Amino acid sequence: MLYQARGYLFDTATNEQSKNSVGGAHMQADDHAIEEILAEGRRFMVPLYQRKYQWHDGQLDPFWEDVKAKAIEILEGESKFQHYMGALILAPVGEAAQIGVTPKVQVVDGQQRLTTFQLFLAAIREVARKHECLDVVEHVGDYLFNKLKSKDTDKLTRFKLTPTPSDQEIFHDIIEDEYSAVRSRYAKHYWGDRVPKNTSFRALRAYEIFYQLIDHFAQFGAAELSDEEDEENSSVTISDETDTREATQQRLEALLTALLNRMKLVVITLGEDDDAQVIFETLNSKGEPLLAMDLVRNNIFHRAERENAEIEELYSELWDPFDHAWWREAAPFARPKRPRIDHFLTHVLAAETGQKISMRELYAEYRAFAAPKGKQRFEKVEDELRILGKYAPSYETLEGRLEDDADLHWLGRKLAAWQVTTAYPVALQVSASDIDDAEKKTLYRLIYSYIVRRTLSGLTAKNLNRVFQSLSQTFKNDGPSLDTFRAYFAARTGDSTRFPDDREFRQGILSKPAYSLAPQTRIKDVLWELEEASRTKFSEKSQMPIGLWTEHVMPQTWTEEWQFSGGEFVDRWSDDPRAQERNALVHTLGNLTLITSGLNISSGNKGFLAKREKLEEHTGLFLNKWFLKSESWSEHEIKERGEHLAEMAVKIWLSPSCS
Repeated sequence: MLYQARGYLFDTATNEQSKNSVGGAHMQADDHAIEEILAEGRRFMVPLYQRKYQWHDGQLDPFWEDVKAKAIEILEGESKFQHYMGALILAPVGEAAQIGVTPKVQVVDGQQRLTTFQLFLAAIREVARKHECLDVVEHVGDYLFNKLKSKDTDKLTRFKLTPTPSDQEIFHDIIEDEYSAVRSRYAKHYWGDRVPKNTSFRALRAYEIFYQLIDHFAQFGAAELSDEEDEENSSVTISDETDTREATQQRLEALLTALLNRMKLVVITLGEDDDAQVIFETLNSKGEPLLAMDLVRNNIFHRAERENAEIEELYSELWDPFDHAWWREAAPFARPKRPRIDHFLTHVLAAETGQKISMRELYAEYRAFAAPKGKQRFEKVEDELRILGKYAPSYETLEGRLEDDADLHWLGRKLAAWQVTTAYPVALQVSASDIDDAEKKTLYRLIYSYIVRRTLSGLTAKNLNRVFQSLSQTFKNDGPSLDTFRAYFAARTGDSTRFPDDREFRQGILSKPAYSLAPQTRIKDVLWELEEASRTKFSEKSQMPIGLWTEHVMPQTWTEEWQFSGGEFVDRWSDDPRAQERNALVHTLGNLTLITSGLNISSGNKGFLAKREKLEEHTGLFLNKWFLKSESWSEHEIKERGEHLAEMAVKIWLSPSCS
């Protein structure tokens, strides 16, 4: 495999370095799993000319996504490829190996990655300690600490990594101490339950972020953790039948295996005569990173040359559209944050094979697709390129660039609002199929209904990616159709996969906290659909205005103006059953509406009659006409409106049996 490291090109299959090296340095390059690198008894010394630890969220988030994706593959028994994490440049320190002394190596380049690995391992250890997974706690220690030898005198020898002096104290405290001790010692650097983004203690923030992410993954698996900076509008995480004590241990072990065994570094060892600092400066010159699609393009046209195909003609007709800057922009609603072209290729491979595709090994996935088991899938490269061209307009429509297919464009806007791009392969399969437009439209609506019904019914969303991947496999085998869709979900009745029926959906709307289950754009999308359903056939059709807010009619923090029946007031923090019932109802759909941002500010926590006056004066939404006929707003009215909205909802978000 060819690996590019900041101007160097190494072939990890032959361990040969290309000729574009610096100064003829005699380097040795090989790829190693992280476990091999850290298991060996040696000290990694970060030289003084290196920067202190600086990884920000922009580097930590993709790292976490890489490790999490591998852990999920391991749990599902689908880990096919190892993932390259970059280069580690090492230089020998001192004389050759001495008996009874732990050897040292200088980290010329890659210390940010190496430090991140150590912080991640420390966080795994502490989460394992919290959940009493003591085998994991013990196992992690072997990759954080050296076993001292008879002639070791430096007290820091026990640590695998010795960072720059400015990082040493906090780093070694994190590596050595329990989580509670670190929180206590560095309490002044926390703001509430988190370390602020602008902290100068980057290692502490990285450790805290990893601890929270790992703890959430250990408890709930692939369910997304809400943005910690937006607690008010964060969504709740819903457990299901798979979240057991045994599952927690398995998930921690999967994360550990993902980092240690499924992640690799290209380890480049310098010769004794090489100038480490000069090489460090050269390696850190800036360059434009290659995308996976760049490698795919080179692979395709290299094979086209061997076919003696008309390269320029093929490129101009079938590839040139993909060179537009739009394809290199980050896909705005997808995770991980990668260029659209990478997401597009991932979805095409999933649609064509029905298999789960790892974006982090996209080039390897594509080669396996183009030549399964070494045999070419396509007779000509032109046929291969036309497959990409077939799906491109559908992907552009889902992303909102094209609008020719109104139904597919509508689905794309809905998936964007709900941030569920894992349904794209299924949508691509439906779009490319030969079924009639009416059936396609119904399938698009059912995909959307499945997402909304599960959310408002209080069912977990963490398995949506697995469900849609499985559905795409079924569509690949049996062909996309309503009958296939119905049969697929008829066989799935568990909490983590079922398509809620009307009864369950109604009950969810009446009793579940829609505001927290479907935060931000999602709840606004739900309310706007209800707004459109509230209009008469003579009403003018319009798009959802920009700047709408979700409003609690009865405020979340109600005051004395919101008394209970009989004129009595009960504080919302009270143990009184009436307060508990109100707290449960205040976030349900029956108490939510849409208003403009200006009206939101002026309404605030005013009593109902004052709010009604504002609504009557300033809002033209049909959804709000309900309140104009009400003289009061209490639990009874919330339930009554909830019933009304539930009746509309089962007609908007259809079940497979009703479509």
